[in-house]
Amino acid sequence: MLRKRKEAANWWLQQKPQVAAAIKDAEAATGHQIVVVVARLGKYHAERATHIARKNSGASLVFCVDVLQRRYELRWQSDVTLSQGVLDSTTQLFTEQKLAEAILLVAKSLPVLAPTQNLPDIINE
Repeated sequence: MLRKRKEAANWWLQQKPQVAAAIKDAEAATGHQIVVVVARLGKYHAERATHIARKNSGASLVFCVDVLQRRYELRWQSDVTLSQGVLDSTTQLFTEQKLAEAILLVAKSLPVLAPTQNLPDIINE
C-alpha cells in the first residue's frame, strides 16, 4: 500500500503543473471559477464529490480528484449547461488520466462571464 501511495503522489506531482496552467488559462478565457479538489472520495465517491462541490459553491466547475484511486468526479453549478458530447469527451479524458485536457475541454463549452471572486485553483483536503 505504501508503494501505491508513493506512486500516486508522484503521479499527482507530475500532473499538478499542467492542471494549474489549465485552470489559469480556462479562468482567464471564460471568467468562470474552476477548482480542483484533491481528496479521498472513497466508496461513496459520487456523494463525496457532491459534498465537496457544495463546499465550493462559488466555483462554476469543481473537479474532484482521488489521487490514490485515480478517480475523477466533475460537478458544476446549476446555471451551467454541459452537452452530452462534452460530458462523454470529458469521461474519455478522465479514463486516459488527462485532467488538464478535460479542464480545458469543459471550459471551452462555458459562456464567457465577467471575472468574479478569485478562489483557490487547487485544494488539498
